[in-house]
Amino acid sequence: MAIKVLVSAIGQQIISDVKQVENKETKEVVGYWLTNPRVVSYQTDEEGNVGVNFGQYCLVSNETEFSIRAEHIVTILEPREEVTERYNAIVTPETAEGEVPEETAEAVAEEAVVEEKEEVTA
Repeated sequence: MAIKVLVSAIGQQIISDVKQVENKETKEVVGYWLTNPRVVSYQTDEEGNVGVNFGQYCLVSNETEFSIRAEHIVTILEPREEVTERYNAIVTPETAEGEVPEETAEAVAEEAVVEEKEEVTA
């Protein structure tokens, strides 16, 4: 599993398990196959705490895997360890016995918060 943060041409940040899709003849990257993608959003409170939220990529679809064209992605980044851990907890929640339940992350709350203290400058 290769969890990455993709930044789209419109500035959307997507965290997902990502695989490259290549043209077999030219070996050119033509897209990315996303599994369990989540859109990243942020909230900041008055004290400078930053909340990181993960929401479904497309609320009107139940698709959990799809491709996105390479030209729509401007950068790919490594997520922080705590972000990867929280993402994994959402997309593959485990029971107390360590088994993954039948319901997927969509059946669980779609939002997770990773709090981090940052100074806000005006």
